[in-house]
Amino acid sequence: MTGIDAHCHVFVADGVDMSRLVGGAAYDPPPFDVHDHAEHLRAAGCDRGVLVQPSAYGDDHRCLLAALRTRPDALRGVVCVAPGTPADELAAMHAAGVRGTRVQDGYPGGVPVEALVEVGGMVAPLGWHVEVWTDVRRHVDRLGDAVRRCPVPVVLDHLGYLPSDVAIDAPAMRLVLELLAEDQVWVTLSGLERLLPPGVEAGHGGPDFAEAWERHEQAITERVRALVQVRPQNLLWGSDWPHVGVRLPVPGAAGMRERLERWVPDPAVRQAVLVDNPARRYGFGPGGPAVPEPVAARPGTV
Repeated sequence: MTGIDAHCHVFVADGVDMSRLVGGAAYDPPPFDVHDHAEHLRAAGCDRGVLVQPSAYGDDHRCLLAALRTRPDALRGVVCVAPGTPADELAAMHAAGVRGTRVQDGYPGGVPVEALVEVGGMVAPLGWHVEVWTDVRRHVDRLGDAVRRCPVPVVLDHLGYLPSDVAIDAPAMRLVLELLAEDQVWVTLSGLERLLPPGVEAGHGGPDFAEAWERHEQAITERVRALVQVRPQNLLWGSDWPHVGVRLPVPGAAGMRERLERWVPDPAVRQAVLVDNPARRYGFGPGGPAVPEPVAARPGTV
């Protein structure tokens, strides 16, 4: 394996009408399909990837599942299933390559973060994880308890979705580091453009933006290195392609890989983040993507 991009989206599939969006969708879905995604992976130097259900489609997974079935040896998926989803529906998703589900309050169309433990219990028999996209500050008083009670692994999206002006020693960031040290969470290194402090994006194109961006990127680099120091074996990397809802210019795939090299300069650690860790998390085997058998919940959880 050359690399696994653990966070991308696709929005169209042959024969699938995805024109119906959730109410208040945060963006208009761009016309990118699984073949466009394959080109992106090639440009990024990756041979495998993870597709995450777009928030604009809510719980309509037809496009995502069609994409996974098109390239079963190269792709895994993360869906968005609510508590009470029938077991046979989950099993069909698992057979298509799904290995996780998402709770989020970043955009309309998600399952609430408060459902983390219940959703984790529902997908535990399949051996999935739960991906969480939220600004950790919103739930800092209760997220730690919920993660520790969740019977499956938890992946925090976009570096905890904390703006870059949130210090390493701030309560939300301390919680992320604490949970990582306890092997309670995984963290995706992604979403740099989504983490600008409030008001900075409005200055794009102005005389002070370049300096503000440099401070922003340096702060996120320091955050990544703090995470690496704590538990590098639980870190993943995602490009966030095709960057829906982002208004700033975004580097191409090669630029995204160069960013990872700046964040994680040690080649051995970068190999773990780019290949070894996501291969374990998403069930990609060394000679091909193994389909893991369903597993029981983690011992000692409720």
